[in-house]
Amino acid sequence: MPLSALAQHYPVRPIRLIVPFPPGGTIDMVGRMVAQGVGERVGQTVVVDNRGGAGGMLGVELAVKAAPDGYTLCLCSVGAMISSPLLSAKPPYDARRDLAPISMVATAPYLLLVRHASGIASVQDLLNLAKQKPGALNYGSAGSGSTSHLAAALFVSMAGINVVHVPYKGSAPAATDLFGGQIQFLFEAIGAGAQYVKTGRLRALGVSTLKRSTIMPALPTISEQGVLGYEMSTWHSVCAPRGTPMVIIDKLNREIVAVINTPEVRERFTTAGTEPQASSPEQLRLRITQEFPRWEKLLAQIGLGRK
Repeated sequence: MPLSALAQHYPVRPIRLIVPFPPGGTIDMVGRMVAQGVGERVGQTVVVDNRGGAGGMLGVELAVKAAPDGYTLCLCSVGAMISSPLLSAKPPYDARRDLAPISMVATAPYLLLVRHASGIASVQDLLNLAKQKPGALNYGSAGSGSTSHLAAALFVSMAGINVVHVPYKGSAPAATDLFGGQIQFLFEAIGAGAQYVKTGRLRALGVSTLKRSTIMPALPTISEQGVLGYEMSTWHSVCAPRGTPMVIIDKLNREIVAVINTPEVRERFTTAGTEPQASSPEQLRLRITQEFPRWEKLLAQIGLGRK
């Protein structure tokens, strides 16, 4: 009875949705769309609270320490939940233990990009060139340990090629050097990467997911082109602090899934370069659990694992 009453009356005041990154990016847009949709459905304002810093960990830590009453939620990226804590000597939380999963929200694949003038027209072309000139090719990333770095490092490892990593302070300067030929390839999230392709500045060789992207369905996957089983994407989900009552988790899951499945939201997500993807709380919990050993292994391979 008390649990039923709790679910019936929740929420009775505004909900805070922490977005652990600054305003203006794709993840911020995703958070605001979810906040608006859920707020309209439950009859309360869902306030977006941008708390960037430490690769997303500052915002997630705030959520972890909040009261488990359903009034503080967090839009968690895979980086903020998994890779950033794994890169930290003393992580302030463990997502498997300290967060209550609610629902997946969206995934965003990466594009493998090269210059048109490079003459590289396929993944195999790039692999052949790298094998002909070991150690001569450079690839850029948004920074050491960033998801774009990890996407490229996994590709390099699975393809068995010898190339040099050049970290930048963000993806924009890395793309600028790719335009100029200082680096030979780059993994970029499909939202920004598709714009470079659309304007003719860069060529996309492949997409990083096992299935072709609905955003660029004609582009083959990297796995299709010889790096069998290659898969990497960034993804976003909504979680609550550990201990949040399951009746509230279930209610929020129903509302978030309904929002994600509306045509307007799906169209906005796709336009921004993300693919809408809802889930049950248990499906999200399983995904978080399964991703940890995968990322731990990759970080160890490239010498960035926790010491």
